[in-house]
Amino acid sequence: MKTPLRHRNITLKRLVYDTYQFLRAQSFISCHFGRQYHPSRTYAEIDITYKCNLKCINCNRSCAQSPSNIEMPVADIAAFIQQSIEKKIEWKRIRILGGEPTLHSGIFDIIDLLIEYQSRYNPSVRLLLGTNFFGSRVRRVLKKMPDAIILKSTLKSSRVNLFKPFNVAPVDTVYNRFSDYTCGCRIIEECGIGLTPSGYYMCAIAGGIDRIFGYDMGRKEIPDESDTLADQMLAFCRLCGHFGVQWPTRQTKKSKTWRLAYGQYQGK
Repeated sequence: MKTPLRHRNITLKRLVYDTYQFLRAQSFISCHFGRQYHPSRTYAEIDITYKCNLKCINCNRSCAQSPSNIEMPVADIAAFIQQSIEKKIEWKRIRILGGEPTLHSGIFDIIDLLIEYQSRYNPSVRLLLGTNFFGSRVRRVLKKMPDAIILKSTLKSSRVNLFKPFNVAPVDTVYNRFSDYTCGCRIIEECGIGLTPSGYYMCAIAGGIDRIFGYDMGRKEIPDESDTLADQMLAFCRLCGHFGVQWPTRQTKKSKTWRLAYGQYQGK
């Protein structure tokens, strides 16, 4: 079995950049220079399931806070590929994520579709699978993964990891009172457009937030270049702990808006 490439969520460089993007997103600056980030036509992330065998504290897909067995239909992957071909989008990287993506009951059907797309239409696209690499069930699936799939992992060994406090909503903080949430954050461009079971978003994290809050704002098709997705940024960045500056922690933190949302979540 291939050893996954190590993915580090927290680095000094990212923390410094987060500070800059927070300052750049202040309304008195953005009104002069415009929005900082725009939806990607280069990278895509696909959350194929919210099933997870680890359920980390501060999970930014709420797999621990509000567990779900949602699986994306394989037909949605086929539709994504068909739309990519029709819109002449040549992705440079497609990430397959979750939850823990290897727990999807149709994981190899999804992998086969993406490899066929790579082979026939986009030979240069990098296909990455993000896995926690934890537990025998996950590793059994990874052993069968084709060589065309690049494995990447944070190599977690427990639920307690160093994450930004995802569930501290910027809208609940005093220091974000002048923030322009339509500026988004670096994840929009670095990670790319997100396809989730709820539809397309400026990032996959937003789809996970929509699962809990139920705004139903996912686009049904790959957004056109003219679609700024500013309405999604305004709705979801105000709730996302990745927006602006927050210090990483190993402790559970939830602000008022998130506590209320989890309390009202019925599960889907």
